[in-house]
Amino acid sequence: MMTVTYGKGFEVAVPMAKRVKALQDELLKMPQADIVTTHKFLPGVYERAITIPAWTVLTGAEHKTAYRVRLEKGTIAVNTDDGVKVLTAPCEFESKAGMQRAGRVFDEEVVWVDVYDNPDNCTDLAVLEERLYAVPECGLADSRTDAQKARIDYGLFLHQLGTTDAEILKIVHIESDLIDMPDGWDVELKPSPIDGTGLFATRDFETGEVVCPGRINGKRTPGGRFINHSASHNITPVLVEDDIFAVAARKITAGDELLVDYRASMRVNFGLTMQGETS
Repeated sequence: MMTVTYGKGFEVAVPMAKRVKALQDELLKMPQADIVTTHKFLPGVYERAITIPAWTVLTGAEHKTAYRVRLEKGTIAVNTDDGVKVLTAPCEFESKAGMQRAGRVFDEEVVWVDVYDNPDNCTDLAVLEERLYAVPECGLADSRTDAQKARIDYGLFLHQLGTTDAEILKIVHIESDLIDMPDGWDVELKPSPIDGTGLFATRDFETGEVVCPGRINGKRTPGGRFINHSASHNITPVLVEDDIFAVAARKITAGDELLVDYRASMRVNFGLTMQGETS
């Protein structure tokens, strides 16, 4: 529990769990650290180890069961059952169910190992995640789907742009500049696992091949309206005179959803280069 003081000495106690959740929400607005996860299965035991880069701030999932922690390398400040502590490897301790941790790594990478009882020797990670964690909507960092990663990075894009999804949708849903896709382009609209409707390839495309137009004569095609965002994009927007075309950034296979990094779209459409833009 932490006490926060407001104007005129008014104090409110803020539970640690609420503070960790608020930190998690803010961290999801930022570039994600490259945390490496490994899994080890021993008789009756499952160990989940994460290697955390120096200077990383992170949160974990809430645990449904009691477990053991083994810090194998580095120094990290974390919330424990007895308050916030700075732990230095090697050390071990027990943790109760219901704990969600936040951590701050210092100048050396940290190797943190959670050790769980696994009496039926389950090796299915999806089953273990459901059994052990209250998995957040965004998923766990090492097992997030491509769609979850795309949605998280879209949130970061909005934060970098200083706007909201509602404001973006007001622009996207304008219909006065929309036209149908001209004939002869091998793409189709289908439900997207990322968001709403997406645009999908109906044949293979090689890197550098023009996939479809996004804007022609000042009008948006479905390519300019329905291509969803992902930092792991397979489309690059290219300006040709006053028109914009979607060009394959890597090999695309028939059935793949076409994805663009909206930061690149901002550069091509408005000349705006944003921090974190990928090309």
